Amino acid sequence: MNENTRLDPDKLLARLKQEEIKNNRGAFRIFFGMCPGVGKTYAMLGAAQEQHKLGKQVIVGVVETHGRIETDKMLEGLTVIPKKRISYRETVLFELDIDKILESKPDIVLIDELAHSNAPGSRHNKRYQDVMEILDAGISVYTTLNVQHIESRADIVQQITGIQVRETVPDSLWDLADQVELIDLSPQELIKRLKEGKVYLGDKAARAEENFFKEAYLIALREISLRFTAEKVDHDLQGHLSVRQLISPWNTNERLMVAVSHSPHSTKLIRAARRMAFSLEAPWIAVHIDNGLRLSQFDQSTLFQNINLARELGAEVISLYDSDIVAALNRVALEKNVTQIILGRPERRTFRILLDKLIQNTHFVDIHIIRQEKDSAELKEKRKINASPNILGNGPVPYFYTLYFLIMVTIISLFLNPYIGYRAVGFLYLMSVIVVGFRSTLGPILFAAFSGALIWDYVFIPPLFAFRINEVEDRMMCLSFVLVGVLSGFLARKTKTKERLLILREKKTNALFNLLKDFSTAMNSKAICDLTERSVQSLFGAQIKILLKNEKKIITRKSNSGDISEKEFALALWSFDNKKPAGWSTQTLSESHCLSIPLIVPGKILGILLFYPDMKKTLSLEDENLLNSICLQLANALEHLMLQEQNKDIQLFEESEKLHQTLLNSVSHEMRIPLTSIMGSVSALQDEKIQNYPEKIKLLNQELIDSCQRLNRVIENLLDMNRLSSGLLTLKKEWMEASDLAQSVISQVKAKNKKIMLIEKTSQVYLSCDGLLLEHALMNLLLNAIAYSEENSTITIEIELVEEKINIRVIDQGKGIPEDKLDLIFDKFYRLPGSPAGGVGLGLSIVKGIVEAHNGRVFGHNRVDQQGAVFTIELPWIKPPMKLDEV
Repeated sequence: MNENTRLDPDKLLARLKQEEIKNNRGAFRIFFGMCPGVGKTYAMLGAAQEQHKLGKQVIVGVVETHGRIETDKMLEGLTVIPKKRISYRETVLFELDIDKILESKPDIVLIDELAHSNAPGSRHNKRYQDVMEILDAGISVYTTLNVQHIESRADIVQQITGIQVRETVPDSLWDLADQVELIDLSPQELIKRLKEGKVYLGDKAARAEENFFKEAYLIALREISLRFTAEKVDHDLQGHLSVRQLISPWNTNERLMVAVSHSPHSTKLIRAARRMAFSLEAPWIAVHIDNGLRLSQFDQSTLFQNINLARELGAEVISLYDSDIVAALNRVALEKNVTQIILGRPERRTFRILLDKLIQNTHFVDIHIIRQEKDSAELKEKRKINASPNILGNGPVPYFYTLYFLIMVTIISLFLNPYIGYRAVGFLYLMSVIVVGFRSTLGPILFAAFSGALIWDYVFIPPLFAFRINEVEDRMMCLSFVLVGVLSGFLARKTKTKERLLILREKKTNALFNLLKDFSTAMNSKAICDLTERSVQSLFGAQIKILLKNEKKIITRKSNSGDISEKEFALALWSFDNKKPAGWSTQTLSESHCLSIPLIVPGKILGILLFYPDMKKTLSLEDENLLNSICLQLANALEHLMLQEQNKDIQLFEESEKLHQTLLNSVSHEMRIPLTSIMGSVSALQDEKIQNYPEKIKLLNQELIDSCQRLNRVIENLLDMNRLSSGLLTLKKEWMEASDLAQSVISQVKAKNKKIMLIEKTSQVYLSCDGLLLEHALMNLLLNAIAYSEENSTITIEIELVEEKINIRVIDQGKGIPEDKLDLIFDKFYRLPGSPAGGVGLGLSIVKGIVEAHNGRVFGHNRVDQQGAVFTIELPWIKPPMKLDEV
């Protein structure tokens, strides 16, 4: 393959990795349309039936027919997976059963309405996340999608229709599609289907016709869907070209490229390219190749203006570092499938040679040469004053330095000549030419080569001090010296230029790498903004301020570094509203002393970065590209943080809903049992027949008391948990003996067929505590031990003072606690598997809250001596007053 047409190996490797990932997952086919009713689901079922006839196992995960008879008939013969039932706020919802699909492992699964949001409690928040998991399992997916649900197109659809789209899918999912089938229908035909009841039924169809299904809206949506599909096809073609390494583009569509430099005449080329692209309705690219030539401040400013003009006119701007301009242009033309290149008529012979070389190497591309007007006298004078160093050197200074260097080499050679000989001296001059090549341009290199040859001949080659060489061998050496010197110097200069370009690339790569590494550890937006500020300060020596949008999706004057002035805020507000850079170095509000750059991610804007440059310097193109890359990474980091926070909110909401449902179920169950018992006892007491049996009346009264106590415990637990969770719990501490606390609890508990013992390992242990709350905590532990203990077993309460810690242990002879559940038993609403009926899972959680409010801790573990569990309340010991010790 020609060196100039060789593709970027990194891009090629990335594309091959994408192909490998696609091969390892299921095929993803999207049936795409402009809006509901065009026939996406029907087309999907038709394709599924074809695959079913070919012997593929096709199952239906979710298909919404909306009562359409024709669509219902298309389901015949296909296996339908029942939907999963999910309870949500006393309502039963039905969602895709992803576990059943993964268990079935079909060849193809049909999943309608890709942008659907799953009910709380589902595995994933969005249906497209279910699809991704299914694809990763190697199962192919057929799905449907409307254009308004694409993230990057949602705001456009909202502007057209005035309807906000809440359910969207990221554009990255669209890029993963192996096949997109556009289901197209004319707006007139769609409206006809709507009126015939083939889209919606009843009042819904009438409302749709009045709002969304207007002919003007449908025409616009149709154009968006057609263009979006065309972009997908074009993107896939580009990937195919990069993998196949074709040596010429496929002219499936016109695509223009204009070469942009620091010349003032580039503006004419850019406008000509825009006119041609507009007339051809073709995309166009503006390419700048940095070949290492150092530009003056005037040329940098001109280049910056040219690039901004191309952006404003709608070009895709590409900036590359390459010492070979022709090879770089050829490579971009091949990668971007360019069909036409626009260039200016070259003035210098060097650029004419480059043009001839480009024409020879790009025979597959049409090249347009645009005539250029001659520079005016004023422009010539300005360019002369602000001229960049040219290839032959800028002024006589480099030549004087080169001559001075050769004189120094001559002096050294005069001392060495008697020892090494005049021929060896020639190599010293050859090395000096190479040194000049690393430090200067082509002019001084040629000057060093020819001057070195003349000095060598005049001073060292016999006959001395004469420009004459007698020996043929010496003549050949002198000629070879000139040729080798010129070639070596030129190669040294080229190597130095490439080294400079590599340093620039490394600078940008390291800056972005370090910034991304720091972003990965940042926990909030303030930290991300501070990291960006430090990075920009170190790279550009400039200050920045970052304004982020608030919950109302607007920016305020408050930045990460304090408030900004009214003028700066007005600049930022314009940039935020228009999603374009403004201020210093732009064509909008250019008198501003700062540059406003919008922080944009696909589909939305997150804020504004204000860049305060050194007004004495002009921002070079490579610095502008680096700054834009930093802004892009900043926007991506902020979006990632926002998504994480949204995910946490969703998880918190789901957890809240789950706790709400659990609490509702448990409390209703716990309250229903004693209420049922109370109602039964009261009804029995009203029976006249039972009035003659005092013993039965006594039993019924006791049943009423027990049921009321159980109901009271449920209510107390709920109230205590509410106080603990809200932080409103206040302790009313008093001194009391631990044994008295235990005796009080034991006296209130009735444990049938179970024995309760109190053992004081340390006597007269006094506590400073809230007696009622701590009694409630110990009561919960004791009731828990009773519930999990075997019949005729013993429950022991131990009191011991150990190393200034008061330990109150409740020891039972039950089955114990599974080791993997010890960390969960104090969580709210958690109950061990196989727990006895009754209870809502709040008892131990309340114990933990009360004990921690006393600056203590509670923990549980299994007994070592025999079967059973031990729960320990550990409280700090405080020396009681003297009067208590004397009791």
